[in-house]
Amino acid sequence: MIALYIILGILLLLFLLTLFNVWVLANYDNELRLSVRIAFVKLQLVPPKPKKKKPKKKKKPKDTTKKKKKKPKEKPKKEKSFNIMDYVKEKGVSGIVNIVKRVSKLAAGALKDLFSKITVKKLSLFIRIAGEDAADSAVKYGQLCSVLYPSLKVIAEVVTVEDYDIDVEPDFSDEPKTVAKGEVVARIRIISILIVVLKRGFEALRLILKAKPKHNKNKSIKK
Repeated sequence: MIALYIILGILLLLFLLTLFNVWVLANYDNELRLSVRIAFVKLQLVPPKPKKKKPKKKKKPKDTTKKKKKKPKEKPKKEKSFNIMDYVKEKGVSGIVNIVKRVSKLAAGALKDLFSKITVKKLSLFIRIAGEDAADSAVKYGQLCSVLYPSLKVIAEVVTVEDYDIDVEPDFSDEPKTVAKGEVVARIRIISILIVVLKRGFEALRLILKAKPKHNKNKSIKK
């Protein structure tokens, strides 16, 4: 009974962990800072924290009196080499193209499912674009807007954005200077990640089994 209670306790703990959120915190102000927080644990990804140098251990002098017995070398097992040309001959060009299409569709579906579960709590961006003169600043401002706003529209269609503040402007001052600041706070539930992984994982497994080449096992009979 005690073992059963321990197993149930572990399962309950794992279930409670799946209810937590994974928070992604990104901030840029002349330097990029990126961190991930899960429950009460925060991991700083960029810039990485400097690792503490461990003191070097002194090497013990080797005992030359004892001789180690040499173990007999094991012969490496010969593995069947994978020949891509044999695979192409078996599946055919159309079969290979079909597999590539299905893999691409699977990857795109997995990313779409994953991004649809993301909620952006805050998205703020401030850019002041500067050129060599006022005309150059206006041209660069137009080029930036033509790329930035369509990209933000695509992001807003894929993920849920609750609060956003976008401010882009040209710098027409006497001493123009490009300035960029931004902050992103996003979250996704661990249970949502597991659901996507399981769903797409089974699809990937079926695809691998179907794409696996079939070897001819018929042996020639000696007369």
